[in-house]
Amino acid sequence: MCDFDFKNSRNLFPCLIAEKNRKTIYFDNAATTHKPRVVIDKISDFYGSSNSNIHRSAHGMGASATEQYESVRSVVQDFLSAESAEEIVFTSGATDSINLVAHSFGKNFISAGDVILVSPIEHHSNLIPWQMLAKEKNAVIQEIPINQDLTVNLKKLKSLLNSSVKLLAINHVSNVTGGVQNIKDVVGQAKLFNIPVFVDGAQAAAHINIDVVDLGCDFYCFSGHKVFGPTGTGVLFIKHDYLERLAPYRTGGQMVSKVSFDSSEWGAPPLKFEAGTPNIAGVIGLGEAIKFITTIGILNISKYEMELESYFYEGLKKVPNLSLYAGHKRAAPIFSFNVKGAHHYDIATLLSENNIFVRSGHLCNQTLMNYLGIEGCVRASLSFYNTQKEIDLFIDALKLVFKFLKI
Repeated sequence: MCDFDFKNSRNLFPCLIAEKNRKTIYFDNAATTHKPRVVIDKISDFYGSSNSNIHRSAHGMGASATEQYESVRSVVQDFLSAESAEEIVFTSGATDSINLVAHSFGKNFISAGDVILVSPIEHHSNLIPWQMLAKEKNAVIQEIPINQDLTVNLKKLKSLLNSSVKLLAINHVSNVTGGVQNIKDVVGQAKLFNIPVFVDGAQAAAHINIDVVDLGCDFYCFSGHKVFGPTGTGVLFIKHDYLERLAPYRTGGQMVSKVSFDSSEWGAPPLKFEAGTPNIAGVIGLGEAIKFITTIGILNISKYEMELESYFYEGLKKVPNLSLYAGHKRAAPIFSFNVKGAHHYDIATLLSENNIFVRSGHLCNQTLMNYLGIEGCVRASLSFYNTQKEIDLFIDALKLVFKFLKI
């Protein structure tokens, strides 16, 4: 039984209780989450008392900074249930993580005529890097077949798998619908042909338990700013099988073990993938954010959010002329919709005037918009600091918007 007070958890987030934001209903969590006081304090404390570079200096502050930074790998390892801390690489976010693999994996494993499988419902960040790689290597991008409910069609997928397929890239949770893919089954099919699988977990990490060993994937990423951590931070899990086999993405300081005028030797992973001075304070803040989640309990968060999801869904079903884009089980309380007779941008703008913040547009997922036959939509995305009362106010405000637009 969870004794965490979800209904008053907003009080832990300074931005949400600031005077100008007290009446704000923040339903834009899929874009970025707010930061709890403990994360803000941790970052401030580092700059105020421990600021130093890492892996370089012998003095006390340098050693302290290095210890704090490196300790976060173990925190993330536990969070993802990875086998070792060496499999955890720090990046600037999910986009950076995907680009790292596209470059490093592509350099060694992709050749002309090879096939990269990507679903047609991916965030731009999990499509464009693979497009660029395919263009550079004269490889081919093929669509992962999707069912009507937006899940992977495993039967059709199996018919596409062969020795020419060198990588499969798929989201764990959709940034548009909140729907979850059965990654374990997808990986199981791919492994029959020894095809590595990359999973974009940007929308999963804040909402569901992640076990990369159980999933069986070779790469997994998420962004810090979507898990109550700072912007400019991210995590890339690289299965140990690939740590030595991948070339570094960027070169420079920290990632080398030996340098001469004629040649260089790379350091041991994961530092091999972290050239230059990283976002030290950000990574330390990310570690604190994950500890914050762990203290509450990701399963407790998931249970509470699914209560919000069910309540919100029932409310939206009663709204006339509303088309909700979903089809399979949500793992995150993300709702995207359009209303007949109204433009999604107008709805979002008018909701904002009522202190309700949502997102509108193509949501950096134009391929899914094309798949759905729309140009864009409204997205309301919740987190555990939201409440049923806020959902009621949202539905009431939506009715006022309709009245104003005369629909």
